[in-house]
Amino acid sequence: MRHRRSRALSLAAALALGAGALTAVPGAAAAASPVREIALPVPDVLPLGLAAGPDGSVWYAANAGGIGRVDAAGKVTEYPVAENSKKLLGAPDAMTSAPDGSLWFTDVSTAAPRVGRVDPATGKSTLYELPTTGTVNFANAQVSDITPGPDGALWFTGGVSGSIGRIDASGTVTAYATRLFPYALTTGPDKAIWFTTGQGVLGRLDPATGAVTSFPTPSAGKGTPAMGGIVTGPDGRLWFTEPGAGRVGRIDPATHAINEYSTPVSDSMPTGIVLGPDRKLWITETAASNIASVDPVSGAISEYPLPATLSAPLRIVNGPGGHLWFSEPGRGLIGHLDPAAPPAGTRHPAVPALLPGAAPNGAAQFMNQCPREQLCQTQVTTGGSVKIGSFQQELPAGAIRITGYLGEPDETGDLVLKPPVAGQQLVSTPVEVPGGLIGQLPLIGPILGKTPAAMWDVNRLTVTQSLAGPIHVSLAGGGLGAKASLNVHLNNQLLGATCVIGPIEANLAPAFRTGDLAFDPLLSWLSGQIAISAPVAVPAAKGCGPFGILDGVINQMMGLPSPASENTMNLTGVLSLASGINPSNTPQAAAPAEAAKLLKDARTVRKPRVLPAAPKKTTVRVAPR
Repeated sequence: MRHRRSRALSLAAALALGAGALTAVPGAAAAASPVREIALPVPDVLPLGLAAGPDGSVWYAANAGGIGRVDAAGKVTEYPVAENSKKLLGAPDAMTSAPDGSLWFTDVSTAAPRVGRVDPATGKSTLYELPTTGTVNFANAQVSDITPGPDGALWFTGGVSGSIGRIDASGTVTAYATRLFPYALTTGPDKAIWFTTGQGVLGRLDPATGAVTSFPTPSAGKGTPAMGGIVTGPDGRLWFTEPGAGRVGRIDPATHAINEYSTPVSDSMPTGIVLGPDRKLWITETAASNIASVDPVSGAISEYPLPATLSAPLRIVNGPGGHLWFSEPGRGLIGHLDPAAPPAGTRHPAVPALLPGAAPNGAAQFMNQCPREQLCQTQVTTGGSVKIGSFQQELPAGAIRITGYLGEPDETGDLVLKPPVAGQQLVSTPVEVPGGLIGQLPLIGPILGKTPAAMWDVNRLTVTQSLAGPIHVSLAGGGLGAKASLNVHLNNQLLGATCVIGPIEANLAPAFRTGDLAFDPLLSWLSGQIAISAPVAVPAAKGCGPFGILDGVINQMMGLPSPASENTMNLTGVLSLASGINPSNTPQAAAPAEAAKLLKDARTVRKPRVLPAAPKKTTVRVAPR
């Protein structure tokens, strides 16, 4: 009987235990704007790769989520991606359409590099884990791009593994040595595989022999990240982006002559590139939140602003209606525009680099909530459940969020999570308790909670939470833990505005569900899926009704107080980390050394000491999972 009295508390505790200040999900652009933007249910999932699907749909790969579909009406449906052989989630990155109508994506996680095939009719993924042993392999690879090849197979890049891969319909994978760090690739007019690299060097792989030829660009070594996307232009040349140098380049596959063109906005970070239906090249400017066109004859670049800065547009593809579709991971949006009617107005300037002379900064919206050079973090719940006694309550996605930056330790010895300089530290949306107040009554509550009386306003019960003290963060042993003191508010007409359960002392230790913070090398921030599992003691309610006269009733209905031994909490969420960019109220002290080390370690990818040289290759048959 006790579990029936605990319905309201279970939801309240669940909300209190997430790490959370919910900011409004960005809505679609105004109807008058030539840019249309579609908001994802949880913006933090980092939409990156895009591909056109059947029936006017566009599919996306979410680095901290799964696979998503936007139908012709703009409805978003999301599909999970199965765990890898290490029982870890992947980090989908690039996406492409295959000749047979299926969709393929890459998994940028280094824990178990994979590529996946999606059935567009069901959203179901079939995963192929890539070989990590042999003369040529994909150990520690960041599989960041995939494209149809000249032979009907799919070709993909292996990042720091130094390999380029090929997979056919039977699951046969061939790894080709390049002795470079491939990032993006395309099939050239000469039927060879052309690719960009992290070294600022273009590469050409002959599929017949495995031979690789490299072509240093004039800007090689002058900026980081060195290179982005690559595509064949209408002139038969290969066009590519150089985000670190703020340039767009082209190479003649016959003469190997290279030309470069600077973007009008300095440090705009040109990243994605596609040949549009108007026969122009179109690029994303990740650090400036512009979309730009490139005249293939003159190289002249025209820039067009997106509705908001800090959108960080990344990849761009041709999609339904002759529109250009692009991902906006900085705000969790999928955007599209008609290239014949691009947005007017003043182009956006680039986000300032974190340090003079540093890499361009394709910043996300949350980074502007924290002072410059401070370690900024935001967490949002994506689901989960809380169990109190024998009762279990499922939680909605996106209910709560917490945002702030790491400050110096206080008297406890732990770092303090400081409130952001813009927005609130913890914000939650009111969550409806099923059945309202009468739904919590012992025995008959579940029945009454389904009657018309449950719909009365006086019965409506929602739950929110607030901080009861500072949030402390521990980075001991390279891990990430937090201690939070929260109050849970029961919002109801009869209970009044002061009915509170708390303070609840929660010790939280998020675990990365991907094993680490898997990231695309061209992103300026890190995001990863997390899980939180911990017991929590829940105190009695107080301040319920006039002068607290209903405290006893609420506590009896909900079985309060409840010891930690009877309560469990299992939540999922997305954690994002980056350096803050807001120039206001900048602390005098530098970021704590522990915080800077955490960010640096998260971005460190193990590189092999020696890479095999082309034309070596290894072929294996991979079983689908």
